[in-house]
Amino acid sequence: MENEELHTVGWIFLQNIEYEHGRASIGILIAPESRGKGYAGAAMRKMIDIGFKQLRLNKIYLTTRGINEQAIGLYQKTGFVIEGQLRNHAYSDGRYYDTYIMGILASEWKD
Repeated sequence: MENEELHTVGWIFLQNIEYEHGRASIGILIAPESRGKGYAGAAMRKMIDIGFKQLRLNKIYLTTRGINEQAIGLYQKTGFVIEGQLRNHAYSDGRYYDTYIMGILASEWKD
């Protein structure tokens, strides 16, 4: 590893952890140059595993813009389902976009 340069690929986190309700939200951001290399899926699976196995959560949820098809595909592949839709909820580049609420339950987690 002497000549290998290390760089940040992105970040992932659980937040709004509410133990009394057994839930937390998850967030992820992958640097543009690191997308499409499998990092996001691996990071999501690891963080979900920590949430369910170590923190003993019942549910992990997130929100995403409806136009972010790549992210929605990743979340669904990871096991998340769309639980709700907020119509015209986000404004970007002169347009309004829907926001999806997605979640996964511990009983659905099969990593």
